[in-house]
Amino acid sequence: NTNNLLVTDTNPVHRGDVVTIYLTGMGTVTPSAAAGQPAPMDPLSMAVVQPDVTLGGVHLPLYFAGLSPGQVGVYQIDVAVPANTPLGLAIPLTITQGGQTTTLSVRVVN
Repeated sequence: NTNNLLVTDTNPVHRGDVVTIYLTGMGTVTPSAAAGQPAPMDPLSMAVVQPDVTLGGVHLPLYFAGLSPGQVGVYQIDVAVPANTPLGLAIPLTITQGGQTTTLSVRVVN
């Protein structure tokens, strides 16, 4: 979350936030990183197949998707949360990439 804390029911996503999603399994990146070595900071290793991220059906602008700099085998997706994102206790956050989809629910407030 923008406050650098894990998103939970007591620390929800806010409209206007920039959220970093950490995950595995995004596949090939460019430039490539050596197996077992931390991902480079410069240049960033970006996912070849960019994901589509929605929150409550609203498309989230993508800032970055690729290997998390300084981490081994960890990817990250950085997205913005628009002002028109639905509010609620269990809003579906959906990531689609390369024909695969993952959905989880997050709390979204103003």
